[in-house]
Amino acid sequence: MFSLREDAPVTSILGVEVYSFGLYVAVGLALGLFLLAFLMKKYKAKSGTAPLTGALAMGCGFVLSRLFFGYMDESLGQTMPLWAMLRVNTGGYSMMGALIGACFGAVIAAKLTKQSPARLLDFLAPCLLLFAACERLGEGCVEEFGVSRFLSDELFKGSFLAEETDFGLRLHTYMIESAVMLILALILFFDLSAKRKAGDTFIKFLLLFGGAQILLESLRYDQHMTIKAYVKLQQVMAMMLLGAGVITLAIRGWKHYRKLAVAALAFIPVCVGAGVGIEFMIDRTAVSHYLLYAAFLIVVGVQTALGLKLRKETEKA
Repeated sequence: MFSLREDAPVTSILGVEVYSFGLYVAVGLALGLFLLAFLMKKYKAKSGTAPLTGALAMGCGFVLSRLFFGYMDESLGQTMPLWAMLRVNTGGYSMMGALIGACFGAVIAAKLTKQSPARLLDFLAPCLLLFAACERLGEGCVEEFGVSRFLSDELFKGSFLAEETDFGLRLHTYMIESAVMLILALILFFDLSAKRKAGDTFIKFLLLFGGAQILLESLRYDQHMTIKAYVKLQQVMAMMLLGAGVITLAIRGWKHYRKLAVAALAFIPVCVGAGVGIEFMIDRTAVSHYLLYAAFLIVVGVQTALGLKLRKETEKA
């Protein structure tokens, strides 16, 4: 039986104390699994696919979440040793690891049940975002987690989106991320269709989630999964997800939509380069953060829009 950490916020349920953050995660998992079962029943997946996919997604997600954090986070000054990774009650997880691991779980479930991996990933996509929306809310239970750098003005003073400290205002980025994840979950839910190509909704997930998370990770300033307090690894992974969606669509549309595919591919290094440059400028120049984030939004938005345009055009092919 694990003992709870004394420094962690807890909630009592029927006399049993549980981590407050863990409760949000559990609620997110429950909602995600319920939605997964609903979607698989609606689109007539093979019997038993939903529980198998859910179990494998949770198992693989948990393992990769812990491994990603253990090998990539340097908050302890070094890579976490294997014996420390096995002490799972001490905390330390990666959202990107959890989501990517869940996707691996869905692919394994598809192979075991002899169904389309792309189709199962379509079903899983809105479920992942529903889980993420709950998990992000739970970050508000953890001190100094899911917050922004100190703001340079008082625009958000008195707003529920900001907290006032002795050193200034900080945004509750966990609230913003939760709202964005919920909106994206709804978009993907209504994107699903029996007539849509298998994998198209998951590709939209890569584009929208990847693009949004690039910006949201920039807003965060809690030092979670960073190298030398600067390189945000989960932001790098978000760039990779967005890039993977664009590259997949460019390959698909290369024959019939070559100009658009070339434009989308050519803009990837522009997006990455501009993103890296803006990240440097945010903390190292006096340029208005509002202008910098507006530029960041435009660059990522163009890359995402090119991907969405490719997806729309290749649906006709």
